[in-house]
Amino acid sequence: MAKPKTSPKKGAIRSPHTKKQVEVLKALEQAAKRIGLKVSAGQLRFAGLKLRGGSCLLHGRQWLILDKSQPFEELVDIYRQAISTSDLISCGLPDDVLSTLSPYFLSDIAETAAGDSAIGEEAA
Repeated sequence: MAKPKTSPKKGAIRSPHTKKQVEVLKALEQAAKRIGLKVSAGQLRFAGLKLRGGSCLLHGRQWLILDKSQPFEELVDIYRQAISTSDLISCGLPDDVLSTLSPYFLSDIAETAAGDSAIGEEAA
């Protein structure tokens, strides 16, 4: 017996991202929320205009406004600009989430670790 075909919900936004990219974006959102950022994601089209996402300050709170249809690399760049590597390391994310994010913050993490070990050597 064949499974009935299900159609996407009316008005649903199809993600232009792969499953791995969606996993990375969810991990980035989790990290952003852990350090106190508010995250809003949707389709940024108003009055026929397509707007770009970014970071903003609203009522004293830092927000990330994201367009889910933006290319993956642009979304990662928005998160990288908002989340410092030290915040990423210190915000208490589970190891599996950190390992998912490490390729996107790898050079920053290596530099932070090298700076920390140099400070420890000076103190000795």
